[in-house]
Amino acid sequence: MKNLSIILEKLRSEKCNFKGNYFIPEIWNGFDYSEYSTDPARPGEINVNPYDFMIYCIENYIASKSVGNSDNLLPLGCKENYQVELNNNIIYSMFPRMLTSWNHFDSSQLCPGTLLKAICFLPYLKKMNVSIIYLLPVFEYSDRYKKGEIGSPYSIRNIYKIDGKLHDDLLGENSGFNVETEFKAFVEACHILGMHVMVDFVFRTVARDSDIIAEHPEWFYWINLKYNDTFCVPFVENEKELTPITEEVVSSLYTCSGIDQYLSQFTHNPKDLDSGKWEVIVKRHIESGENILNLIEQEFGITTAPAFPPVINDPQPPWPDVTYLRFYLDLHNTAKQFVSHEQPPFVLPDIAKASVCGGEICNAGLWDYTANVIPYFQKNFGIDGARIDMGHALPPQLNKDIISKAKEINPNFIFWSEEFDTGRSYAAKDDGFHFMTGYLWSAFKYVETNGFYEMITSTLLDSVLPLTSALETPDTPRTAFRYKEPDSLKLMILLSCFIPNAIPMINNGMEIVEIQPMNLGLENTEQGRLVLDEGDPMHGKLAFFDNYRMHWTNPDGKWMQEILINAADLRKRFADLICNKDNFLYQSAFQGDSKTIGFCYLEKSSGQCFFIVVNKDNHSDVEVNFSLILPEQVDKSKVINLLYKDNQFSETTWSFKKVLSLPPKNVIIGIVG
Repeated sequence: MKNLSIILEKLRSEKCNFKGNYFIPEIWNGFDYSEYSTDPARPGEINVNPYDFMIYCIENYIASKSVGNSDNLLPLGCKENYQVELNNNIIYSMFPRMLTSWNHFDSSQLCPGTLLKAICFLPYLKKMNVSIIYLLPVFEYSDRYKKGEIGSPYSIRNIYKIDGKLHDDLLGENSGFNVETEFKAFVEACHILGMHVMVDFVFRTVARDSDIIAEHPEWFYWINLKYNDTFCVPFVENEKELTPITEEVVSSLYTCSGIDQYLSQFTHNPKDLDSGKWEVIVKRHIESGENILNLIEQEFGITTAPAFPPVINDPQPPWPDVTYLRFYLDLHNTAKQFVSHEQPPFVLPDIAKASVCGGEICNAGLWDYTANVIPYFQKNFGIDGARIDMGHALPPQLNKDIISKAKEINPNFIFWSEEFDTGRSYAAKDDGFHFMTGYLWSAFKYVETNGFYEMITSTLLDSVLPLTSALETPDTPRTAFRYKEPDSLKLMILLSCFIPNAIPMINNGMEIVEIQPMNLGLENTEQGRLVLDEGDPMHGKLAFFDNYRMHWTNPDGKWMQEILINAADLRKRFADLICNKDNFLYQSAFQGDSKTIGFCYLEKSSGQCFFIVVNKDNHSDVEVNFSLILPEQVDKSKVINLLYKDNQFSETTWSFKKVLSLPPKNVIIGIVG
């Protein structure tokens, strides 16, 4: 508790100096703090002394659970006899900058989310049985070429530095209080509460004005500055929209109309163009602190090339705030046939997809820099796992190097593959990944269609790695926007909690019925940012690029949180049965055009059967005959214990001889034996 103790000492020293009001959403009070007042003008909020509130949380809720003098900065996986049991976990996706952003003082002053407030948010998550905190990038990011009010967390300027904006001014405004200590304290608090901390790492792209430029301009792709605003990948006429990169399509790319003009935009790096001038501006950058990219653009008239999706004919525009790193110093063999030896280094979708079209000469310095990032965070912050953003596009050997270096430090370090295709699960497992993103976030919306059950179960059971059972991700439309009716929303929440070979994931805000997306990256359009009422101060804003606060005072948050808590409790209660995919039994009753769908699990030695059945129809009741729906191996002479019925978590008994009428969009959950 070393770092939490430092935080506590600072909070105690500042407590008496606080005067005035500090409002927080009432729902944040997950540890029964009682020394607060309310204001009718601010419904759903409580007024606290923030120092006292945070001291109470750390002392009475977190520290009380610390055992002895154990090193809580040590990753959980380093503990003796530890085993990774991922199916028995619940992931919470947390974007710290947005999560605890709030108007604490008045309606005009939006205070950003911080690591300190995130610590006091953990009791709230513990109630939902969250056991893995997945942090979106927490690194120093850039606002150069930003796409909104503020820079994106994925526009990483220095991946070896924690974002200084996650510092909380309650610990001293501009006091020099070390934000790294706050991050260490956050990890300590998670470990005390039995939560793993996973971090999203981005290696394929960096900010356009990355700190790396000053030392290694040759690690980047450069274009003439005059093309910056019009830069885009050429359209390949004889290929379809969103065509994946394969050896077969590369020839089409390099012979398409517009390829020559595209390649002509690239230039050599500034150091190679004029080494003397380069030394002058690097010295100026170091001494004055001026932005290195600004100086390069002014003195050389060149800039780093905007990045883009690594597929052919992607309709979305380039990503103006990030640029690709140059992982190979040569071209792959197919590209060499079409490009002159005098051509400056360039990037196209094939080169961006280095996992498919890698060169032969790796950029050894960049590979070492990349492979040592996660070990740095393991040694200094004690993190337990990582998701590698765009890992599917990295050179395969680099992926293996990244994973092996991390596992040398902690053999139980958890790796999450961003791979969507479950057909790649065996390859991902061979690389050292423990679970995959998968495609459920997209497939769930087809729940009412015929064949949904077969599609879901066959893919899940064929995957050698579990998938995230996510109704939404930080890049997709929100669950509450897709399923607007409360009954539909409850149905989807419960279905996702008990799906086979999957790990439930809550994206921050889902539990309070947030409808505004964080980003428009997947299955969304520009219209997707306009789902809030025009009078809402967050109308049109995206958390990835704007100052955003979630709607924590939404009264629907209470029933949503309640259903998540109860579903998590039920999953935990029957974890040994549900979390073993070998216990899952495929039931033909849910095939084809059946109005019901569900999942059944049978523990063969004891005969215990857990089931969930939903009526996916919008209009008609369905009759549920348990003798037909439940597996034939179940002892039908036993009593059925219904654990969820009529939208309530409560235990009632039922007989196999009785048929149950299930209303539209309703769910039943039960156990036999």
